[in-house]
Amino acid sequence: MSRRLRVAVTVLCLAGILGGPAAADAAVSRPVATSLTVWPRTVTAGQVPAISLKIVQPGVRTVRARLVVLSQPRQDPVARIDLGAVRTGRRMTAAWPQGVALPAGRYLVRVHAQDGQGHTLARRAHASGRLIFTVNPAAAAAAPPAGYVFPVAGPHTTWPAGSDGAFGAGRVGHRHEGEDIAAAAGTPVVAPVGGTVTSVRHQAGGAGWYVVLDGADGRDYFFAHCTAGSVAVAAGTPVAAGTPLCGVGMTGSATGPHLHFEIWMVGWRVPGGYPIDPLPDLLAWGG
Repeated sequence: MSRRLRVAVTVLCLAGILGGPAAADAAVSRPVATSLTVWPRTVTAGQVPAISLKIVQPGVRTVRARLVVLSQPRQDPVARIDLGAVRTGRRMTAAWPQGVALPAGRYLVRVHAQDGQGHTLARRAHASGRLIFTVNPAAAAAAPPAGYVFPVAGPHTTWPAGSDGAFGAGRVGHRHEGEDIAAAAGTPVVAPVGGTVTSVRHQAGGAGWYVVLDGADGRDYFFAHCTAGSVAVAAGTPVAAGTPLCGVGMTGSATGPHLHFEIWMVGWRVPGGYPIDPLPDLLAWGG
């Protein structure tokens, strides 16, 4: 064997020894949390942030996933959010379990995922599947304007202007005409103001089960993605502020349980009617 050939063989052998485990690990397709968002990163006690994520894995359609929330620095688990079978490559918003209350402190959100072959989440420098958020002590909250209540009667999260779930966000062929309010499935959806229910219908490819309310304040209100079988009113039903309408769900075109909430001036989908951004009202009502 020539000297040049012996050197080449030696180099190849060393590459196999030094890079063996890393190369084998790289060859295995594993789930990766390419996108993890916690907003806002600072909330007050009694609130929970919105958590959205996207998991990718070449050649794999779904993975089993969950979120674990740990106190810092003790690393005590304070919440577990089971996401079930998650479609890869698709962004989703997680719903906090009902009854979760986080005291003031710092918390770590950690994503866990596993495919059908037992391969677990790969944690990389730019996609670690971990984020920190902070809970500040609660201040005395101002009462909502007289006659109004928040439309989700339970723990919930609204989205900031400019985000995917906010008013005006881009959609295929149109703009988002309301505000998405994330909450656990079944959380009561209530009338924010007194009025009369004008419509209860189902739209399979869009709003799912929805309710329309003609408010006593001259505005119309639209509540979409209600859980099937949860609608507690019918067209023509008069309601007071706080009256249960349905439960938060994900019927129609929805990737996670949430209320799609719209406010319309003049009237809901009537000539001259138009939607307005609900976020200022939601914040005033305690969102």
